Amino acid sequence: MTQPLFRRLLGAPIDDLPPVLREAHDRRIDQRWRGVAQVEAHPNPLARLLCRMMRLPPAGTAIPVTVWFERRGTAEHWHRDFAGRRYGSTLVERDGLMIERMGMATNIFRVSVEDGALRLDLIGFRFLGVPLPSALRPHCHAREHGNDGCYVFDVPVDLWPFGRIIHYTGQMERIDD
Repeated sequence: MTQPLFRRLLGAPIDDLPPVLREAHDRRIDQRWRGVAQVEAHPNPLARLLCRMMRLPPAGTAIPVTVWFERRGTAEHWHRDFAGRRYGSTLVERDGLMIERMGMATNIFRVSVEDGALRLDLIGFRFLGVPLPSALRPHCHAREHGNDGCYVFDVPVDLWPFGRIIHYTGQMERIDD
């Protein structure tokens, strides 16, 4: 049986993550998580349009969030719902990197464990299959950690010429259907 995606990406260092993150990322079963998020979005209309096109979360506080991790073969499908704005992605491993396909975009992440937290550093980006140079692509250094048994996420995204176009943070707990 195939190991879970994050086990394949991280190997033994996944064992250094807090139990809540190992529960989320090192199990072969589908899971649903629910919580709340805070989202800061750039006020520029073009920056907001780009976020909306990617179906990223709307700005606000105490936004209800649900994430469903669906495991199928060697891939994971993440289905996210931020107060009714839904978006999904498919994640696979290639050459030790995590490849995330989200509609017209492909994100390439280096995944690591640092100080008991999961780091996801965006090191490449393709739009409609075309790789964008570093100066023109989004920059993201996401982090996940545990806090009192909750899964905590922190996802800042910067894009030239706007700077920080979106930053969403929050925490979730696993729910059983």
